[in-house]
Amino acid sequence: MSPPAPARAEASATPAPPRLQEVSDQFVEVVDKVSPAVVSIDAIQVVDGFQHPFSDPFSTLIQDEVFTEERRIPSVGSGVLVGSEGYILTNHHVVNGVREIRVTLADNRVAAARCVGSDPASDLAVLQVNLKPLSALAWGDSDALKTGEFVLAFGSPFRMRGSVSHGIVSGKGRHDLGIADYENFIQTDAAINPGNSGGPLCNLKGEVVGINAAMLSKTGGSQGIGLAIPSQLARSVFQDIVKKGRVDRSWLGVWVEPVTPELAKELHLPCCRGVLVQGGYRSGPAGRAGVQAFDVILEMDGKAIQDERQFRTMLAPLPVGRPVDLHLWRRGRSLKATVTPEIRAEDSYHRPARGL
Repeated sequence: MSPPAPARAEASATPAPPRLQEVSDQFVEVVDKVSPAVVSIDAIQVVDGFQHPFSDPFSTLIQDEVFTEERRIPSVGSGVLVGSEGYILTNHHVVNGVREIRVTLADNRVAAARCVGSDPASDLAVLQVNLKPLSALAWGDSDALKTGEFVLAFGSPFRMRGSVSHGIVSGKGRHDLGIADYENFIQTDAAINPGNSGGPLCNLKGEVVGINAAMLSKTGGSQGIGLAIPSQLARSVFQDIVKKGRVDRSWLGVWVEPVTPELAKELHLPCCRGVLVQGGYRSGPAGRAGVQAFDVILEMDGKAIQDERQFRTMLAPLPVGRPVDLHLWRRGRSLKATVTPEIRAEDSYHRPARGL
C-alpha cells in the first residue's frame, strides 16, 4: 500500500510582480550610479581658549589668571561631487564657521577639503578636494519634476555613511519657512535626517535634482517632510562660486511687502497681486530710476509678479548690469520704469545694504 499523500504541499517562493521588480532594479541601478559621488563631511569648529583675571579670596595673590583650553566642536554633513576638479556641493550651514573640513569618500578615502566659497542666502557652499580619480554626477532639471515622481535622498544621517532613502516629490515651491533668504524648496517624504544636509536628491536617472537642506519635525527625526534646494538654483550658485568665489546677486535697493486685499482696495489696484515698495535708497538702482515708496511692482520684464516670494525668485538669476523693465502702479495710474541692477552696496564697515 502506498504512503498517504501529505496534507499540504510545500510552499514555493513567490516571485515579485514583474513591474515591482523592475522598479526595485531601477532603484539599485540609481544607487550604484550615485553612491560613489556622495561624500561624508566632518566639520570641526574650534572655539579659542581665553584668559581673564579671577579674584580668589583664598589666594595669596590679589588676582589669579584663569586659562581655558580651546574647544573642538565636531559636526557631520554630506556633499556631492559635481563637475570636474574635485568640486563638492554642500550646504552653507554644514561648513559655516568651521576651521577644519575633512571629507570621506564612498571608497573610504579621506582628504582635507578647502572651502571655495559659500552663499548664506541660498544655504549652499562649494568645497574642493585634491584627489583623483573621482566620480561626479550630472545635473537634472528640477523645473521638470512632477509631484508624485520618485526621488532618492543620499547622505550620512546620524553618521551612517552611504545611506539612501526613497520617496516621492510631495510638493514644490515651498517658502516662507525662515530657513534661507531664497526659498523655493522641493518637498519630499524621502527620509531626511540630521547628517543628510548637503547630500543629493536624485531622480531615477541618477541626476541631481536637489540638495537636501532641512526637515520639518517636532521630534528631531524625520516625520516625512524633507526639503531640498532645487537644482536650477543650486547649479547657478555652484557655477558662480567656482567662477568667482562668491555669488553676486542683483540688488535694486528696495524693501517690499506683500499686497493684501485691504492694501489692494486702498490703493485702487485692479487686481490683488504684486509687491508694495515700503521704501528704499534714493541712491540705489530703483531710487535713481524713479521708484518711490508705496509704488506697487506688478510686472518685471513683462512677467506678472504674484507675491514677494516670486519677486525674490525672479530677482535671484538676474545678471548684474542688465536693465529690467518694471510695471508700476502709483496712486491709481500705471507707470513704467527701467532699472539697472547692481551688486549689493556696502558701507565703510563692509556691512551690506538692506533690501532686495
